[in-house]
Amino acid sequence: MYIYNITFNVDKSIEKDWLDYIKRQFIPKMLKSGLLKSSLTSKIMVNEAQGNSYSIQFAADNKADLKQFIDQELFPILNELHLKFSPKMVYFATELDVIDRQKKDA
Repeated sequence: MYIYNITFNVDKSIEKDWLDYIKRQFIPKMLKSGLLKSSLTSKIMVNEAQGNSYSIQFAADNKADLKQFIDQELFPILNELHLKFSPKMVYFATELDVIDRQKKDA
């Protein structure tokens, strides 16, 4: 499994609108192609004076699907988000290769 993680820092003045957009527009657009299989949105637990940070992780079954998504789908979706919320939102992305996943036995 491969993860495309985007970490955001969002100014408090736009946080409510940003979260609404993320849930209703951004994530559905990211998942629409089917190349990314799921998303996990988390608030990063730190106290920041200016804003809050979030992580959104998108899972892909394999490296080829992730690469295809990045090459063919990602730019317009991120660009729209950037145009809507910049400069009160900044972000960076990280690609992750999951090497182990364990669950507690029932």
